[in-house]
Amino acid sequence: MFQSGITKPPRSLRDVALPLAGVLTILGVLAAFTAPRLLPRFYFVHEDGFVLAALVALLIGFAVRGEPRFAMRLPPLSMTMRNVVIGATLVALLLWAGTYLVFGNYPLSRDEQMVVFDMQIFRNGQLAAPLAPEWRRYVEVAPEFLLSLPQGAAWVSFYMPVNAMLRTLFGLVFDPAALNPALAAAGAVATFDCARRLFPGERETQALAVLIYATSAQMLVTAMTPYAMTAHLALNMIWLSFYLRGTRGSHAVAIAIGFFAIGIHQIVFHPLFALPFIEHLRRRGEWRTAAAYVVCYALFGLFWISYPHIVALSAGLHSQSGPAAGSGGFIAERILPLLTQREPLTIPLMQANLLRFIAWQNLALVPLVMLGWGAIRRRDGIARPLAAGLVLTVVVIGLLAPYQAIGWGYRYLHGLIGSSALLAAYGWSQYARRAELRAFVAAGTLATVLGSIPFLTWQAAAFAAPYARVSRMIDRIDAYMVVIDSEGPAFRIDEVRNRPDLSNRPIRLASHMLKPADVVLLCSRGTIAFVDARQMQALGLGFGEPSNAADFEALRRAAPARCRR
Repeated sequence: MFQSGITKPPRSLRDVALPLAGVLTILGVLAAFTAPRLLPRFYFVHEDGFVLAALVALLIGFAVRGEPRFAMRLPPLSMTMRNVVIGATLVALLLWAGTYLVFGNYPLSRDEQMVVFDMQIFRNGQLAAPLAPEWRRYVEVAPEFLLSLPQGAAWVSFYMPVNAMLRTLFGLVFDPAALNPALAAAGAVATFDCARRLFPGERETQALAVLIYATSAQMLVTAMTPYAMTAHLALNMIWLSFYLRGTRGSHAVAIAIGFFAIGIHQIVFHPLFALPFIEHLRRRGEWRTAAAYVVCYALFGLFWISYPHIVALSAGLHSQSGPAAGSGGFIAERILPLLTQREPLTIPLMQANLLRFIAWQNLALVPLVMLGWGAIRRRDGIARPLAAGLVLTVVVIGLLAPYQAIGWGYRYLHGLIGSSALLAAYGWSQYARRAELRAFVAAGTLATVLGSIPFLTWQAAAFAAPYARVSRMIDRIDAYMVVIDSEGPAFRIDEVRNRPDLSNRPIRLASHMLKPADVVLLCSRGTIAFVDARQMQALGLGFGEPSNAADFEALRRAAPARCRR
């Protein structure tokens, strides 16, 4: 494929295997030296590099020797909707158990914490929780990523609310931790429905799409967390399922789903997925339908960028600036900085991100997508809009927010895992009769199921466990407040988490937000304990980095003996 140019489709697996192995090797070596510290470098060295090495070895083996004698050929694939629903339900139950067995139902990252934080607010029928005046100058007792509201009189996350609202509603009748497993299952069913409509009569191709989706370590592990990305994936595929029906009513349903999809987390993700399909309608001459999508999505966008203003009004606050001031403030404070501030490490970050995405999928995914190039070039079905959504998202997110911080796989592409599976199905549809491809998919899937998925799940659990241990240790401290050493790059600041009503004990305070005089003042409210970097490192949290111990010790010494714990 690379040798013959992008205008010609590959003729066989061998045409893509060796060039892909070479590209992955070069990018992997570069990432080993250029991946930024701490997390991108840590992830590549401890997780992604091993899986990518296995994929390169598999590709070289098939490229050099063709189908190995010992290779297991993929048996005939066939699935019915009933089988998919049953299988997806069973997997959802396993993932629900995994939220406790793998992660201890612990919201690790700030994104996850904010979902739980907002849920606690929404359960009380509020859009933002009032904050007592005596705590407003210490607003960092809440997680970061707060919506800026006047005088700090109330707080809620600055994320769009749909994911937290879905979790809140689901929690009224069931365990909220089961929502993402259920959404992951819904995404699998929707992916199969899309495959049935795209490849009628091709049972193997339909099954292959679900197989690629279901063997994504990123999809599985992320579904065991509160991350909003699982909702993005599920709603995108449900949206596509209705879009492909092609009736006036189904497009109306897709548009309605789009309203909620835009408000899941960040407003940018779903439009980047949907825009190529709207353009696809225009190219087919369906101008009215395309125009309906454009007009409705523009209105939806205006509503969601005005949502912070609605939140402020619900709390009786009137902001003159920032996102809560209205759409103009949202654009000035949230959108323009992304457009004007460039990340100097964009290229090495995106290189590490894309390698991470590849490592967390079925090892057969990328070769199959490359084999689907002919379908993309010929504009078969929706192959080109599927591919365009991936490219558009990589380019836009690469320019706006290349650093993802904590994430299992590359979560900014999570909503497009279903798109990737369908693109792989296009490649399979064209080359499924080739024995070497069937053997490669069988070997890649076997290596994924028995190798990369257990390995990456274990690594994710090992990464999260120290944070959960430190959090449990803090919860057991017999004090009214605890000052946590929040300096340093090991995400110790993430241990500063509180309920919106500050009913948790001890209340957690970030050391970098306090001065010795603040500690003296806080002492009048109750007892204070201190958790320093060494205590956290003793429980495994940290990468051996130094702490600004002098500043922290100054806070400890400032605490009067009568209130110190």
